[in-house]
Amino acid sequence: MIPSPAIAAATRAYPGETVCGDMVAWWQERDATLACIVDGLGHGPEAHHAARSLLAVVEGQAGHEPTQRLATADKAMRHTRGAAAALVRIDSEARTVTAAAVGNIQGALFSARTLRFDGMPGIVGAGLRPLKPLVLPFAAGDILVLWTDGLRPVDLEADPPALRGDPARLAADLMASHGRRSDDCGVLCVAFGA
Repeated sequence: MIPSPAIAAATRAYPGETVCGDMVAWWQERDATLACIVDGLGHGPEAHHAARSLLAVVEGQAGHEPTQRLATADKAMRHTRGAAAALVRIDSEARTVTAAAVGNIQGALFSARTLRFDGMPGIVGAGLRPLKPLVLPFAAGDILVLWTDGLRPVDLEADPPALRGDPARLAADLMASHGRRSDDCGVLCVAFGA
């Protein structure tokens, strides 16, 4: 049996706010794991509402690919202020990550060679151009990190290797070391086992 990836996240609200506009969720669908990170535009209750709206739409579309889910969310979120988002589908058997990202979300697959990617220009909820999926192969020991613009760019090459196997510790460490105090912050870490 192929193990599911280990996943953890950290979020932090803009100072003085009671809710965070950056949210993260992950769930299992059949033989795949899906994970989403979303940055509702701005901060405060309206950003939180936009992020929650996006998560509700993408989680409610079982069987659809990440690009289709974000396109549906775009139409469903016209009543919100909009969001940046990245949605990934992890196929542990095929050892691939299929990613779709819009806006100021960044990601990287840290492996023997680091593969970085950014969201396509746009805002989910404001009309999107057709999205193209990005398919990344992964190997045991690799780690996928997705983060919002509340964090400075992540570079694990300089970080202690011990953190790579513990996504909860890694997410907390990245939030503490890379998080900006001038925005909501969100980071999602996925560790691929043997």
